[in-house]
Amino acid sequence: MSKVYLLLALVAAVIAVLAVLKLKTAGGAKRGVYYLRKTLFTAAERSFLGVLERALPPGVRVFGKVRLADIFGVQSGLDASSRQSARNRIDRKHVDFLLVRVDDLAPLAGIELDDKSHEREERQQRDASVDEVFSEAGLPLLHVPAQQTYDPTDLRARVVSLLTLPKVG
Repeated sequence: MSKVYLLLALVAAVIAVLAVLKLKTAGGAKRGVYYLRKTLFTAAERSFLGVLERALPPGVRVFGKVRLADIFGVQSGLDASSRQSARNRIDRKHVDFLLVRVDDLAPLAGIELDDKSHEREERQQRDASVDEVFSEAGLPLLHVPAQQTYDPTDLRARVVSLLTLPKVG
């Protein structure tokens, strides 16, 4: 008889463990459709950002992965179709780095870090569209090829040159 109780206790324990595991698994599924990314930037972007931060002139700050729709607005006075088309051109796009003035956080320039993905046809079309938006709004945009290392002195000179360009428009 004690063997029966022992067997029932063992079966009950196994069922309890399985129930707990199922709850944990189901609980994970009930958390939603989102997950937390491990990092905001790729290794290449983090490397570049470290050099860029040291290369910035006084009074300039950098933000990363800023949506174009947060930088640019669409002119009023357009018909509804043109307005929506213009919004669609900047929707779901971002610039890798945005340089802003420390005092008021006004945008000064954008920087795109161009890795191998920028060699693909669809990416080149996207880049041309983004370039056009920056140009049309009069905000400079610098494309920097992704590299193993960056020369801080060269990067600083490029950034300073970019920030002293005459504004368009």
